[in-house]
Amino acid sequence: MTRTHHHHHRHRRLIATVVFTSTLLGLIALALGDTNPGIAIAALISVAALATVFHFVLPGSDFFSAVFANSIGIYACVYVFFISENFGSAGARAQEIGFVLPLIGFLFGVLWRRRRIAAAVERSDEQMDKDIWHAAIWIPPLIAVGVASFVAPLREFPPADQALALLGAMTIIALTALLAAADIAAFLLDTAVLFEDFFENAARLAKPAFAFFTCYSLLAIVFACLYTILDRYSATPNFLLDGHGRRINLGEGLYLSVVTLSTVGFGDLTAHTPVARIMVAGEIFSGVLLLLFGVQAILTSGRK
Repeated sequence: MTRTHHHHHRHRRLIATVVFTSTLLGLIALALGDTNPGIAIAALISVAALATVFHFVLPGSDFFSAVFANSIGIYACVYVFFISENFGSAGARAQEIGFVLPLIGFLFGVLWRRRRIAAAVERSDEQMDKDIWHAAIWIPPLIAVGVASFVAPLREFPPADQALALLGAMTIIALTALLAAADIAAFLLDTAVLFEDFFENAARLAKPAFAFFTCYSLLAIVFACLYTILDRYSATPNFLLDGHGRRINLGEGLYLSVVTLSTVGFGDLTAHTPVARIMVAGEIFSGVLLLLFGVQAILTSGRK
């Protein structure tokens, strides 16, 4: 019974991870489509190719493949920032090759250290005792390459020299990924375990959080109605929209209520008369009280 429950839990976790990963990569690909379509395509192809390789090389690695796919999405965003700041003239082909080099290095590192990584994958359901800082020993070389690229006057280089500098920097990173593949895999798995614990704890708080946001929404709706009613039955408008006084409708009243309750205060829709300002102040005070008692109730429920 316990084994069956564990199997179902692992299956649900894998499905949720795959859905989240697919959504994340889709959003990143769409976001990069206009500026770096080649990198977006390379990220999607790399995820599919490496996940397939991991599936056959590392038994039971589906969860690890999903975690690694999320990491590729993060890596794609960091890489785009990296090249936009330092290698903007390097050329699309050099940028795409530079993106793929560390992934190829990591792939060969996984093939080289597959037994050690496979053992770590089998322990991925447990809280690993390994020091996460030891697993992240490969990060300082990456930081050194990044700092060097920002310090060097790369923007003044001609496009051909920028391309060579980019490929050289990414080759160093690829070699680091090759030599530290096992440590990178351990780091990803440790991080995944921490995130899993976080989301499981968040799931336990779903009901009290939903109750809190229900009260929050009702309070916003009540004050939105009060703002609209006040403006409808007053002789003059009580609110300024873009600096001009006019009567607001319920949609605008709801927008004002949500902005006021969250204490954001964009300033595009503001209270103008003393009565309206008193109502806005009352909503802010009510929102602060609700936030204090709501957070306390959520935390108490989580401890129980």
